[in-house]
Amino acid sequence: MTLNASFLFAWRILWPPERSRSAARRSIIGAVFCIALSLIPLVVVLIVADGMINGITNRIIELSSYHIQVRFASPVWNIGGGESFSEFASMMTECPGVTAAYGELRGVALAAGQNGRTGASIRAVDSTKLFADESFSSLFTVEDGVLALPDVHSAVVGTRIAETLQLSVGDTIRLITMRRIGERTVPRVVSFTISGIVSCGYQELDALWIFIPLEAGFSFFSPDSCMSIIGVRTSDAFNQENLYTVKQQLQQLLPANSGVYLWNQLNVSQFENFASTKMLLLFIMFLIVLVASVNVSSALVMLVMERRREIAILKSVGASPSGILLSFLFIGFFTGFAGVLVGIPLGLVLGVNINKLISLFEQIVNTAGFFLYSILGGAASDFIPVHLLDPAYYLQQIPIVIPFEELFVIASGTLLLSVIMSVMPSIRAAREKPIATLRKV
Repeated sequence: MTLNASFLFAWRILWPPERSRSAARRSIIGAVFCIALSLIPLVVVLIVADGMINGITNRIIELSSYHIQVRFASPVWNIGGGESFSEFASMMTECPGVTAAYGELRGVALAAGQNGRTGASIRAVDSTKLFADESFSSLFTVEDGVLALPDVHSAVVGTRIAETLQLSVGDTIRLITMRRIGERTVPRVVSFTISGIVSCGYQELDALWIFIPLEAGFSFFSPDSCMSIIGVRTSDAFNQENLYTVKQQLQQLLPANSGVYLWNQLNVSQFENFASTKMLLLFIMFLIVLVASVNVSSALVMLVMERRREIAILKSVGASPSGILLSFLFIGFFTGFAGVLVGIPLGLVLGVNINKLISLFEQIVNTAGFFLYSILGGAASDFIPVHLLDPAYYLQQIPIVIPFEELFVIASGTLLLSVIMSVMPSIRAAREKPIATLRKV
C-alpha cells in the first residue's frame, strides 16, 4: 500500500463521497474543537505573560537599573559636586559600545505632604540629560505638569506618591532624611515644589520614585546616606556578549573602589521569578492541551470500529497493515492540524485585544456590582471598583507581544501530541483480521 493510497484512504474516511451519518466523524469534529478551545487560553496566556514580562523588564532596565550600572564603594563628593560628577559620567561615553552615561545619587527619605507621609526612594539626577533621553522619557506618561526640573528646588513625583499624599503640581513636598553631625544623628528637612506628576504604568515603581536635581542631591544627602552610581546605556541591552565586553572595558577605566554590574545581575531574583511563573503557567496550559488531545484517541477508536468493513476489504485485496496504520495516523494529524488552524488564530485575536476585553469585563463586573451594592443599601461613595489586574503589581496597559517562535513550538507540539495519541488506535486498525470481519457481513 503506497503513501498516496494511505493518504487517499484517510481522505475518504474524513470526507466520504456520500454524506451518511457518522458518529465517529462527529467525534473527530468534537476533538478538533477540544484542541482549538485548549489552544485559545494557551495563546492568550503566552501573549499576556510575554507582554507583561517584556513591559516590566524594559521599565526596570531603562528607568531603574540601566543596561550597566557603576557603583562606587566610597562617596563621590571628592569628585567636586554635581557638575564634576556629570562630567565624570560623560567621560564614560568615550568607551566603545557606550551610548550614554548618567550620574545619579540614590537614597531613601520620608516624604511628607499636607495630608500624610510615606517612604520614598529619592533619585538625584541630571535632568537636562536624563529626561532628554528618549529611551527614558518615552516610558513615562506625564499626568500633570512637565517631566523637567526647572530649578534646584523642583521635584518630579510618581502618580502613586501623588495620590497617597494628595499632591498636585505647584504643591510643596518635604523630604526628611538623617545625617550625622559628630556623634549625633539629626534630621534634615528640605522642601521641594512639584513640577510634574508622571507614571511609567507600573505602580511598583511609581509608588517609590521622587526625582530631584543632582546638585540638590549633593546638598540634601550626606555622603554615608546615599548610593553613588553611574547608569550606562549601550546599543542593545539584550546583547550579552556586547554587555560583557563593555563591562570589561569600563573596569579598566574606573578606579578600584567601583563595581560594574549588568542589569541581569542586579535583578536576577526578579527575572528568575518571571521566568518560573511563565513556565508554570505554560505547563498548566500544556496539560489542558494534553487532555484535549486524548479526544483524538477516543475519536479514532470509534472511527476504527465504524470502518472495520472497509479495513477488511482493503486488507483482503492486498493492503498492508503499515499502510492502514499510516492512514489513521494521517487522520490524527489532520485532526490536530484543524484544531491548530482554528485555535491559534482565535487565541491571537483575543490576545491582541486583551486590554479592551479586560476593560470591557471590568465595566460589566463593576456595573453589576455597583447595582447590587446599591440595592443592598450601600453608599455609592463606599463602593470599591474591581480590577482584574491589580495595578499595584501589574502594568496598567499590557504591551502586546506576539511570540512567533513560541507559537510555532506550540503548533508543532500540538500536532506531535495528536499523532502520538493516534498511535494506539492506528495499531488496532492495522491488526484487524479481515476474515473475521467479513464473516459478519
